[in-house]
Amino acid sequence: MLKLVDIVGYRPYPLDELLLMAAAFEYHEPDVVIDVGTHIGKSARIWYELSKHHDAEITIHTVDICDPNHPEYPGNSLGKFIRGTNVQQHVQDGYACACDLIAENPTASLLIFLDSDHEYENVRRELELVKKMESGCLLDHDTFCQPGSHYNHGPYLAIQDCVVGSPVKQVFHLQTGLPGMSYLGLE
Repeated sequence: MLKLVDIVGYRPYPLDELLLMAAAFEYHEPDVVIDVGTHIGKSARIWYELSKHHDAEITIHTVDICDPNHPEYPGNSLGKFIRGTNVQQHVQDGYACACDLIAENPTASLLIFLDSDHEYENVRRELELVKKMESGCLLDHDTFCQPGSHYNHGPYLAIQDCVVGSPVKQVFHLQTGLPGMSYLGLE
């Protein structure tokens, strides 16, 4: 874990979130990782480093819409943490790309990581991916819910609505502080 922290730091993923990411990766042993919301590529680099550490032969995809009008648009820094790796970077709608990747790998164990737009409607749409998965898990970032605040309630509330009637068997929320991460397991 120390090497991983040396590479990506503690922002935006504090140690408890890095540990959850590593635990989900180890437990599910994914064949394919789909990382939605590339930005500068820190989470994709985490999946890459975990796959190297475990000598796992997996395919890692990262997706971002790369909208230059978005306030968090990283410009030339898009995906800078995964340059020179074998991570496959896609520039398109995350949900649509993930649907295509799931269809291409229908029986694969999947690990899907969501960290794109945090509005309820978009997160709810992306969470529908669990209904297309056969096995694996989905991790959603920025899910810390502070009653009374107006910060990022979308991801947390979308999870509450998504799990009803879905194949999700286990939900776990890291609520130790911002930004927060949630685990949705299918097994």
